[in-house]
Amino acid sequence: MFDIPLDELAAYAFSGAAAAAAVWMCARLLKSGESAAANERGARVLPRCFRAVRALSDLLADSAGEACAAAFPGGARRKEEQIQASGFRLAGLQFTPAHAYSTQFAWAAGCAVFALAATALCMAFAPEGKVPAWAFLSFLPAAAAGWLWPSGVLAKLAETRRDSMLKELPFAVDLLGSAMKAGKDFAAALRYYVQIPGGGALKEEFSEVLQNVTLGEPFTESLKKMAARIRVPAFTALAGVVAYGAEIGAPIAGTLKQQGSELRRERFAAAERRAARAPVIMIVPLAVFIMPAVFIVAIGPVVMRFMQSF
Repeated sequence: MFDIPLDELAAYAFSGAAAAAAVWMCARLLKSGESAAANERGARVLPRCFRAVRALSDLLADSAGEACAAAFPGGARRKEEQIQASGFRLAGLQFTPAHAYSTQFAWAAGCAVFALAATALCMAFAPEGKVPAWAFLSFLPAAAAGWLWPSGVLAKLAETRRDSMLKELPFAVDLLGSAMKAGKDFAAALRYYVQIPGGGALKEEFSEVLQNVTLGEPFTESLKKMAARIRVPAFTALAGVVAYGAEIGAPIAGTLKQQGSELRRERFAAAERRAARAPVIMIVPLAVFIMPAVFIVAIGPVVMRFMQSF
């Protein structure tokens, strides 16, 4: 039925089984590394790709990680901003740009070694000439994918957490303004908001602000540090309003109400902009996938009938 020699079929089966065994062993090693990292304080906030190689990234942080951070200062600053926005420090986790780079290095090296091992297995057990020599170059895209994956995960986590805080901010501003109209100062209103049941990234950040104020840090300074940490423009404006009101002693309850209305308008405008971009984004799949299929179904029978007529 199949025109494949028995020895060639056995070689393919053996190489496939060896590759499957290697994948299983790598999965077990990553699972054990993730279990060990779970015992570290705050490690649960780390994405799984970081937890899986946490021990190895700690080992490489002082060497390869610091070298990459020194070689790419712009990237290191960007990673520091993403780490702060991701909430790793609030969870008590010691995580620096060197750890992020060492995680990328670990995944790049692991993916490259796995690609080389898989290619070597295929060349060892496949019949001669069936696997070209240039197949060893597969480690290059594998290493590139391993290097870029953790960086993309970290950037996505920071962006998601910022979006979550931006979504929670209008309600928080309205609640703070209502509490201040009822006679509370801003610190008491913020404490009231934090004590409301339910979690959220914004509530975690405000809890950190209150904790710093309890330890003696000026309230406006703590708010400015939070604004620099999360880098949400709307909150930066809010922190500036609160700091200005505290400096001149002016009531800011009405300003907070206006700020909440402005935040809602900005959210609606952003949603409208995303909705306006949707037709443009749909052009690519429409032109690449749907239109060719429509043309084949519509014109294909006509072309076949025309060719059969000759």
